[in-house]
Amino acid sequence: MFVSFPLSIHIMIEMYFRGEMMDLKIARTKISEAETLLNIQKEAFQSDLKKYKDYDTSPAAEPLDFFKYKLNHSLHYTIFLNGNIAGGICIMKITDTHYRLFRIFLSPDIQNRGLGSKILTQMEKKFPQVKEWSLDTPKDNKRTRHFYEKFGYKKTKENKINDRLTLVEYEKKKI
Repeated sequence: MFVSFPLSIHIMIEMYFRGEMMDLKIARTKISEAETLLNIQKEAFQSDLKKYKDYDTSPAAEPLDFFKYKLNHSLHYTIFLNGNIAGGICIMKITDTHYRLFRIFLSPDIQNRGLGSKILTQMEKKFPQVKEWSLDTPKDNKRTRHFYEKFGYKKTKENKINDRLTLVEYEKKKI
């Protein structure tokens, strides 16, 4: 079965922040956006790097060449807010019906505005062939665990990365 991947998702967020409407666009990442996105990713995950000291796999310690490799070997999307790059999404195709949300990140200065919920909802809608989604997140990060659980993700196991970091594996199955 041939699966076509959306090149762009464009929605107008029906909410105001500081008195102005926010325009959200999600489009396939261009290689020319890599450095900007990597800087946002590093900023978004910097506190996790300091906390967990996971210098081998932390998004905040990722080199540019590996980031570019992921762009070419995954479904990578750039999140634009009011025309500016605001974050990214990396999805890995495991099988035709199982995809992994490898990473989603937003610039810290626009987090906690409800954008993550809208983005995740739109991404899941754009892949109707997917019957199973999986992801992981730090065990002690109650905020992100709650975020995914409210979208129907269920805990399946835990993976200890080091003495400070344990990741909780989640999956969501559509019937």
